[in-house]
Amino acid sequence: MKANPKLASRLIQATFAGMIALAVTGCVGDQQQTDARADAAELASVMPRNATYDCGENGRIRVEGAGNVVRLTESDGSSYDLPASPPRQASRFGGDGLALVVEEGEALWMKAGKEPMTCR
Repeated sequence: MKANPKLASRLIQATFAGMIALAVTGCVGDQQQTDARADAAELASVMPRNATYDCGENGRIRVEGAGNVVRLTESDGSSYDLPASPPRQASRFGGDGLALVVEEGEALWMKAGKEPMTCR
């Protein structure tokens, strides 16, 4: 039986291409994991996982962080799940007429049609 040089050449090329594809795929996965860890670290540095803010006469708000979404609970028991806005943001959350900005130990809580509240 004779060796087919064209087949051997194609087999080597296919193997080489497969190894490159595998290496590139591994790099992309590692970068996504690195990005996710960086996002979590940034969120932790800006806002504690669970915090209660005093809003003076307007009561208190409790903010519970869970990645790129926070749950805000008001004194009256109303609660809202607010996504990061824009995505991957670590201090601004909101949607549908609601917004929360957390910076330097303060929380600015805004609801459409109501006066914004600065809470500490």
